[in-house]
Amino acid sequence: MYEQPKPCDLLVTSDLVLTLDASDRTFRDGAITVSDRTIVDIGRADELRARWTPAATIEGKGRIAMPGLVNVHNHTPLMITRGMIEDIGFAPMYTPGIPQGHWLTEEDAYALSSLGMYELLRAGCTTVVDFYRYPSACAQAAAELGVRAVMAGRVHDAEPGALATGRYDYSRAIGEASLRENAELIERWNGHDNGRIRCDWAPHAPDTCSDDLLREVKKLADAHGGNVHTHLSQLPLEVETVKARTGLTPPQLLDKLGLLNDRLIAAHCIHMERADIELCGKAKITVAHAPIGNARGGRIAPIMELREAGARIALCTDTASGDLIEAMRWAISMQRINRQGNVLDARTVLDWGTRQGAEAIGLGDTVGSLEIGKRADIVLLDSRSPTLAPLVDGYGVLVHSASGHDVDTVIVDGRLVLSGGRLTLADGDAIVAQAQKVANTLWARAGRQPIG
Repeated sequence: MYEQPKPCDLLVTSDLVLTLDASDRTFRDGAITVSDRTIVDIGRADELRARWTPAATIEGKGRIAMPGLVNVHNHTPLMITRGMIEDIGFAPMYTPGIPQGHWLTEEDAYALSSLGMYELLRAGCTTVVDFYRYPSACAQAAAELGVRAVMAGRVHDAEPGALATGRYDYSRAIGEASLRENAELIERWNGHDNGRIRCDWAPHAPDTCSDDLLREVKKLADAHGGNVHTHLSQLPLEVETVKARTGLTPPQLLDKLGLLNDRLIAAHCIHMERADIELCGKAKITVAHAPIGNARGGRIAPIMELREAGARIALCTDTASGDLIEAMRWAISMQRINRQGNVLDARTVLDWGTRQGAEAIGLGDTVGSLEIGKRADIVLLDSRSPTLAPLVDGYGVLVHSASGHDVDTVIVDGRLVLSGGRLTLADGDAIVAQAQKVANTLWARAGRQPIG
């Protein structure tokens, strides 16, 4: 008996579909069918057209479809330091002479976060872990632009003004205020839009959080569930400070306090002794690998050693840019330099930026590959771009040659959020203009008048 086509919300076609699933299935002249935010069919376009009657169609002629990228560590309001911090210092919170996080108003944070979210979407990042001061403002930006986000506050009790001059002054009032801000974020935003926005806890780093504050975060995070996001062994100063305060290295301190486990997502992990690497591997932490930011500071993280010890590796841009494809290239290059050999390939780092990242943040069954039953987070690249030719296996040219600028269309949760490189849910030009206005004011306060 002839079966009538079934209705669906959306049909997305493309010249090539890279599923990045466990079997690495690909479909030439392929298509993806979406209903109720979810992928319900995937295969050849002619077959899907015969099986489904879509309410809307995105014709992907001259396009390559792939899963949305997963960026596991970012701070969108720190867009304000980009192009400046690279030649002044390394980590903004530790660097004098730049706009500091405690200078921002909630409106400033919203404007800068909107710019950051825009750039992430423009580069194909559909899922981002983002935490900073005024996290509810950042969540608002992600919600409005259509990003899938895991949000958190910036929990610390080291006084930021003193920290920028190399002094550690711990304040109970600052710690309680940052805890309250993170708690309010969770209450307001966790689970927003059918789970598109999720919230976690984020102690800034072992040196900027006292032991008592870290113990409190541990208690609150255990009650909440989910992940804990932090910076770990990022700077020699951090390692020295923690050792002087506790007699332990940063990983040893987190282990002692019960935070070093498979729920920890730790950015950087650069300055580690062999025992630290083994400890992190045994604990099965996730390393949020930031190869661009690390290299700009003249540092290379022992990523292959951490992976061999048992840690999970996922990728992030850490505000250096929104381009996770660029981060993939840097990840390969830095480890080949570090290990003096061909130790990484395109397919491996592509997995770090998709499925591994999704698994690390507890969304492995939801995003990270194009599969039936997963949410429809889909990116279409312009295959007519010279940086995507010649196309042979698909993975090599994507990682080694393409960039976020090749992204044409982005779908998150089955909703079109970027088309032809332009936002569909907000005015991108207005976002850029407002962020520039905020930057002009804050950089002038720091004694640097923006050009023009």
